[in-house]
Amino acid sequence: MRTFLTTAIAIFAILNAIALWHLLTVHPRRRAFVAAIAILCNLMWFFLPLLNTRTDFSRFARAVLGPPWFGWLCFVLLDSIFIALVAAVWVVAGRNGRFRDFARWPSRAFLAIIATGSIVGFYQAIVPLRTEVVPVVIRDLPPELDHFRIALVADIHVGLLTRPSRLEQIFATTSSLRPNVAVLAGDLIDDDPHYIPKLLAGTRALGPSIPLIGVFGNHEMYGAPHEVIAMLRGSRIRLLVNEGASFGRTWFAGISDYAAREASLRPDMARSLAPRPADSLPIVVAHQPKAFDEARRRGIPLTLVAHTHGGQCGFRALHWSLAGLFLPYDMGLYQRGESQLYVNTGTGFWLLPFRLGMTPEITLVELRRAPR
Repeated sequence: MRTFLTTAIAIFAILNAIALWHLLTVHPRRRAFVAAIAILCNLMWFFLPLLNTRTDFSRFARAVLGPPWFGWLCFVLLDSIFIALVAAVWVVAGRNGRFRDFARWPSRAFLAIIATGSIVGFYQAIVPLRTEVVPVVIRDLPPELDHFRIALVADIHVGLLTRPSRLEQIFATTSSLRPNVAVLAGDLIDDDPHYIPKLLAGTRALGPSIPLIGVFGNHEMYGAPHEVIAMLRGSRIRLLVNEGASFGRTWFAGISDYAAREASLRPDMARSLAPRPADSLPIVVAHQPKAFDEARRRGIPLTLVAHTHGGQCGFRALHWSLAGLFLPYDMGLYQRGESQLYVNTGTGFWLLPFRLGMTPEITLVELRRAPR
């Protein structure tokens, strides 16, 4: 961990230096403003060792200083790439005039795009709530499961600044879809079990007759997973940790998360499927899309996951997301042979309230019989 932190600090120190050189050289009239922003956005580095102390102060530092810190890290990365490209063009063009004069208008356009995108992304992260209706056709689906409805919510990341009204909106919207089962596909909280009561308060907006099940995400594992289990025991949320639950002729196999450090909490799909009645339809629920590979090998017809957030940036109409640059399954519905996977792009956001083109999503999966 110490090596990783040292490496990260070194890399971002270089990126900070490049971005600050760019901003202070090309836009010298804004030096005081740039310096103040840079200092504010880098304060979080000093509090990183305290993040796991789970005190009121550490929660406040994470919630207040974390978003500008992460936003600044993203900015200096993009800015360094941008100014390197401008410098390359300047060199190829024969170094006509001073660099700061050559770069001024491109820089202004770049900063205007960043500012506009930040405002739009902030709005899209905290205001819209998209309902994605996804028909899933399954061969030999039992007739009584035709039009069986599953509401999928994920990556809420409940934390200090999560608005109770937003949680109420999420669960009220889920309830209005009249699902047979509602599923929480991990990352329910932002690491700290301290926020479980806030999450449970939000679930009161869900109709009492609608079953609500959930699985671990990596952020529950980063915190205190055994405390989460204890706090959810007997609550509105039925947490499945390598366990299954039957609803009619469906069997929801909830597996644990791959970020688990303890052997007892590591994913065990075989265990979650073992008690399944032979005539029931198996549906795997996990947080990370990597569960799909094992589900395919086992012939599971449907797997429901989340985790990717769609990179919190993308174009739904083109089925492209930032996460797709790194992951084989980043958003939407996939079919491989007789097995299908749906990747929810997240109902909340992680740390930075920014979702450009990837508005928060609640998925309504409707099972359909394949035509004969």
